[in-house]
Amino acid sequence: MKTIAIIGSGELAGTLASRIAGSGLARRVVLVDGDEGRARGKALDVLQSGPVDGFDTQVVGASDLGAVGAADAVVIADPEELADPVLAGGRAERLVSRLRPAIGKGLLLAAAADPSTVVEAAVRAEVPRERVLGSAPVAWRSALCRRVASELGVEPREVTATALGLPPPRLVVPAGSVALAGIPVERLSPVALRRALEAAQRRQPGPVALASAAARVLLAIQGSRPSVLPVVAALQGEYGHRRIALAVPARLGGGRLQEIVELPLEPVDRVAFDNAAQRRYEQR
Repeated sequence: MKTIAIIGSGELAGTLASRIAGSGLARRVVLVDGDEGRARGKALDVLQSGPVDGFDTQVVGASDLGAVGAADAVVIADPEELADPVLAGGRAERLVSRLRPAIGKGLLLAAAADPSTVVEAAVRAEVPRERVLGSAPVAWRSALCRRVASELGVEPREVTATALGLPPPRLVVPAGSVALAGIPVERLSPVALRRALEAAQRRQPGPVALASAAARVLLAIQGSRPSVLPVVAALQGEYGHRRIALAVPARLGGGRLQEIVELPLEPVDRVAFDNAAQRRYEQR
């Protein structure tokens, strides 16, 4: 990617800018914040680590999107207007409207822990569904794998999992989808899985985990070979729901969301997913 714009200049935005620069995901990263001094200061912090971390990505701060031009990806990190969850709905609509010229034909990625509001607002603003998604489910899945690994005394990389629904409180983990070396964890230790799931449902991921998740999704999006990752996407009939955004597995690549992967759900998982969907309908 040539340019990635990050909206906000808080801890999440700064951590993500550092991850993007360090991994070479983009040639230029622009931190956009109404407080230009704050944005430039955060950009300078990231830029000064370049000689240490071995990157030469251009990182700059700006107070408005006019300095960005057309971006390959616009990432909503931690802008102050979305800090209050009670007011986030209407403010997300206005924010997406302002971002529309910068998005162009690029990607809009919601990197914060509650991306459904932004994804739904973007789709209502006629950003194509395949170019708007939330990356937090990757962090939720990672947290679940780490908890399961801790319960079983193994390395987190040995555990695989799928995250659906409306995490963290309504995280849906389909039967058999959490596995160790291909063996469903519920067969090895139902208690370990239950404890891990309960722990994951009680805690929101922090800025470092969310930044890592967003970077992982950006990497998958620009890949030439598709990757399947859990993301928040707008449903258009998948899993029996429309006009809401929930965590679902999706095939990513070629600069876009290629398709939502519909998993067969056991009755109990179907009820849990539908309950998560109903909760999202009520929140809108």
